[in-house]
Amino acid sequence: MEISYSDKKVLIVDNRLDDLAELKMILGSMGVADIQVASSVNMALVLLRENHYDICFVVFDLGKGHKNGLQLIQEASAEGIRQFSTIFTLIVDPERSRLLFGSLDSSPDTYISKPYSEPKVRFRLEKIMRVKLVMRPLDELLDQGRMAEALQMCDQLTSSYPALKLYIHRLRGIILLEEGRYLQAERLFDSIVTQRVQPWAQVGQGVALCHLGDYLNARQILQQVIDESYFCVEAYTWLARTYRALGERGEAIGLLRKAVMLQPTVPELLGALGSLAAQNQEWNVAVEAYGSAILHARQSCFQSDDYYFSLVSAFLARDHFDRDIEQHAIRTLEDAVLAFPGEPIVQFKSRLMAAQVYRRAGVQDRANLAARNAFDLFCELELTEKAEWVEPFLEGMEGTSAEADAQAMKQHVNRDSAALEWGKLNIQGMLSYRKKDYQKALGFFVRADSILPNNPSLTLNLVQAALEQARHPGEQRAELLLQSDNALYSINYGSLSLRQQKRYLSLSDRCADMMRALAESKREAEEKI
Repeated sequence: MEISYSDKKVLIVDNRLDDLAELKMILGSMGVADIQVASSVNMALVLLRENHYDICFVVFDLGKGHKNGLQLIQEASAEGIRQFSTIFTLIVDPERSRLLFGSLDSSPDTYISKPYSEPKVRFRLEKIMRVKLVMRPLDELLDQGRMAEALQMCDQLTSSYPALKLYIHRLRGIILLEEGRYLQAERLFDSIVTQRVQPWAQVGQGVALCHLGDYLNARQILQQVIDESYFCVEAYTWLARTYRALGERGEAIGLLRKAVMLQPTVPELLGALGSLAAQNQEWNVAVEAYGSAILHARQSCFQSDDYYFSLVSAFLARDHFDRDIEQHAIRTLEDAVLAFPGEPIVQFKSRLMAAQVYRRAGVQDRANLAARNAFDLFCELELTEKAEWVEPFLEGMEGTSAEADAQAMKQHVNRDSAALEWGKLNIQGMLSYRKKDYQKALGFFVRADSILPNNPSLTLNLVQAALEQARHPGEQRAELLLQSDNALYSINYGSLSLRQQKRYLSLSDRCADMMRALAESKREAEEKI
């Protein structure tokens, strides 16, 4: 079957103009008329947000200190702008290409190497395009987010095209993980690995086991992927998570640092390293990680004000604090405001932390001025926002001329927030907790969290109640511990206030001890069988 390229829209991502021009010329001779180019990952992401492309050629090596081509696929997937119907072709040396296919859902569809030639380009494209033609019904369902129907289509296509069974199983595994059907996903990946070792299937099995709370078996499988030297960020990230979940933060930090050496421009990875390093009081590592996360998260879906405030928090925690660090911290807070224009919470948090920076530097008059600015900005927030931030607000005001006013403001906020639905539920949860009715307290906190998700104070309340409930033997114990671990993992430690950090570490250590005891008892039971 002859393939026509005249209706194809192509994106080429390469920072070498001569190579880019050569590939563009070859594609033009093949009949491709609509070709767009980008010289960086961020530029390509802008184009992918605005346009649909049939084929995307991405050079892996885009220069030292710049995001590599694999990150375009990763970030497009994370942002939800990668379409399954688009063919992603990674341009990389043949000997290195094998190491890049360990990822489950961020691998390219195919690869090609330089120097280019029309026969080579045509062969690679036509091979994958024939597969994509068969997979079109499934790709369309995936792009539309119709996951249940996509699973049914997987069964139909497997029956009709048994030669593509492995390809389809990969997509099926991705769907099952996306849908939270972790036990089915684990069984699918296990069946694949049993027949033939596939790095992406091992990663998928490890991820599924992590979601199921089976960290010891997940660790064993993910370690095998890394031992094979696959260039797979997910393997390192999830393996580190198994160590963190069981209280072995030092080992988790070591794994993340190795991953950063391999891929030094992945914001999510850098943020995770910064958070773990801060928990372990490795402040130099945390400062470097958060600073790099800020740099590489710009213009991507990973951009977060947490990175800015976590960096300043790490500066404040270090023993050494001189004039240069003070200025760096203040510039970071100003950059946060510029990076998130029109965000009242960011403006408020920036001035609140500025007061802490000036107090740490011994410049009390500036600390008082920044605190007064933060107080005024706090007064302008919506009631829900005030209730969310009242505890860090009061803590940040300590030792400044605005402290007494902040105390009075807290009383007003606490009184008014009782009228909010999530505020009522939070109060009811705390009252139930004090009565040691932990199951009832947990129910209230879960409902409050559903109304106001991602609030650290609520999340910590929820975890504390869950851990108390998990002390009692029962079928729910493992599930409660897993939910607690997931909730703690979702919090960026560095962005918490000092009191919240102290509480976080206490709950995290307690959860890890209980998870470890449960894992060891399960392993002992399995060995007896």
